[in-house]
Amino acid sequence: MDFENMTTEYEIVDSLDPDDRIWLQWKSLVENEGWKSDDLSVLTLTPRLPSTRIVLARKKKDASYIGSVVWNEYDNIAFIGFYLILPAYRGQGVGSVIWERAIERVPRNYTIVLRGVPKMVPRYKSQDTPVEGATLHSYEVDEQTILKVKDLQADINCTIKKVSELTALEYRELEQFDLSIVKRDRKDFLRRFYNLPFTTGIVLFNNNNEIVATAASCPTSHPDLHLYKLAPLYASSTQEASIVLKTLVAEVKKVDTEARFVIQVLTGSVGFKFFTSLFTSMNVLSEVCGVTLFSRTFANPIDNERLFIPHNNSCHFDA
Repeated sequence: MDFENMTTEYEIVDSLDPDDRIWLQWKSLVENEGWKSDDLSVLTLTPRLPSTRIVLARKKKDASYIGSVVWNEYDNIAFIGFYLILPAYRGQGVGSVIWERAIERVPRNYTIVLRGVPKMVPRYKSQDTPVEGATLHSYEVDEQTILKVKDLQADINCTIKKVSELTALEYRELEQFDLSIVKRDRKDFLRRFYNLPFTTGIVLFNNNNEIVATAASCPTSHPDLHLYKLAPLYASSTQEASIVLKTLVAEVKKVDTEARFVIQVLTGSVGFKFFTSLFTSMNVLSEVCGVTLFSRTFANPIDNERLFIPHNNSCHFDA
């Protein structure tokens, strides 16, 4: 049945209360898709962020979910994090209708950004996001795969703290460290992110008490899979990146002894070179999980020499 002929049964809306039960349906659908990039922080924060926009198709009878486009607007960017239609309604025209409506709502001077799964890239490139950027490669590893690498056991004079242990001054320094790498002000998002009860954050200070590395982790996918997305990982050197990563993994294992880890690296970054070499030597294979697409040429100001693992969080895009 053509979607446009079903207007007596269905409706399209441009806003949704953060506590609407449809967000729970949406969260469940995302988890069922197996998109490991969309960790629990994304699924928890998205409904409540002032930057979040939605075009939703729902049934008039019971207001249940049919499909949606969800994006966030900040820094003259519209990052489309989700385009998801119930399987039973795919191919009936609903997707095209809500996609076009979403694109119409994006401010004309904003750059549209999305990270498409490989099979969808040709479609996205032929429509509203023709400019191709970096590719995201994903690894799934256990603790021992990370810890047995010699570089991760290097010893330097440093101080390690959990983000939850930072003083107010140290936390402001963390915000400035993030700004120095991402080159965009993410303070509001970072506070929300680190205030989540399931976020684990680690900060590394050098002997001058300056922050030189930080890393974080959140659960991702279904809880019974015990998967944790390690992101972001920003560091001034490979040695510092290794130390903060090792510490983060150990902290997560204290909470979940069955934890396995998702590491996603972006072409063009120092982390892509580091982790590709590291895991290739251990015969750990990666998969391409996303291709970054833009509506126009976009020069990302992020410091790729300190970008080991992107945050890859649609709530506030870094790279």
